[in-house]
Amino acid sequence: MTIQPVDIYVKDDTINHNPIEGVVVRVYDSTGTTFIMQGITDTTGLAGFSLVAPVGYQARFFKERVSITQPQNFTTVNALNVFTAIGHVYTPPEAVHPRLCRCSGFFKRPDSSPAINHIVHVIAKFDPILFMGDAMLAELLKDKTDPRGFVQFDLVRFGQYEVTVEGFEDRVRVITIPDAPSVNLPDLLFPVVESVTFDIPGPWGVAVGPENEIEITPVVHTSDGRVLPGTATQDVRWKTTDASIAAVLANSDHLYIRGLSSGSTQLIAERNDVSIIRIPNPPIQGVPVDIFVS
Repeated sequence: MTIQPVDIYVKDDTINHNPIEGVVVRVYDSTGTTFIMQGITDTTGLAGFSLVAPVGYQARFFKERVSITQPQNFTTVNALNVFTAIGHVYTPPEAVHPRLCRCSGFFKRPDSSPAINHIVHVIAKFDPILFMGDAMLAELLKDKTDPRGFVQFDLVRFGQYEVTVEGFEDRVRVITIPDAPSVNLPDLLFPVVESVTFDIPGPWGVAVGPENEIEITPVVHTSDGRVLPGTATQDVRWKTTDASIAAVLANSDHLYIRGLSSGSTQLIAERNDVSIIRIPNPPIQGVPVDIFVS
C-alpha cells in the first residue's frame, strides 16, 4: 500500500456542472464508522487529500442549501484518483410579477434548528401609490415561518420597508428592495459590506509627495445587492497596512493615495459595523490592493 493524492470535486447539477465552493468533505473508512480527515472545496470545487491506496472509503458532504447523496463510496488505486460528486444547489423562488421581488429566507434558532412559527412584520415606508393603475396601500404585512423556518414576501422593487422579526421586536430594520426577481431576506435584514471595485484597477504606483497623489473612485457593494454612495465612509474604514509608506485620504466621492516614503504597502478596507456576524465571515472582496511608492 502507498499514499496517493486524491482529488474530490463537487459540482452542481446544471448543464454546465459549475463548481460548488465551500463544501465540507469528510472522509471515513469503508464502513463509515472511523473518521479519517476532512477538507473544504475551493473555487474550482476541489478538495484534495492524501490517502492510502488501494483502499475503500466513504465521503460525506456538508453545505447549507446544497443537497448531495450521502454517503458516496470510492476506492483509491495506485494511480491518479479523481472523483466527482454532484449536488443540487438551492435556488430561491422568484416573483412572477416583473415589478416585484420575492424576498425569502430561512430563520434558525441558536441551536441551528428551524425557527418555526416566528412572526415577521413588514410595513411599507412609502405613501399609498398607484401601482400599474391599482392603489397599493401601505398596510402591515404579516406572516409566520413554516416548519422549515422559511418565510417569503413579494415586495415592490426599489421600495423601502420596515421589518420586525419575533425575538427582535425592539430592532426595526429598514430594508431597500433590489431590482431583482428574488433576494435572500436575511441578507436584506442584516446586510454587510461585501465587496469593492475601483475605477482604476490596482496595483497602483505613486511618487512621494502630495503633488503626486492619485485619485481613485471606489464602488462599494453590500450583501443585499445595493451599491453604497461614494466612498461609504460611514460603513467602510479605508487605510493602508503601513501608514509610513502611503496614506489614504477619503472625501465623499474619491480616495486619494499619497506616497510618504519609498516602499510597498496595501490599501485595505474594514467594516465599521462589526455587530453582524456572518459564518463563514469572509473579508471584503476586492482588497487588499498593492501600492508601490517611489
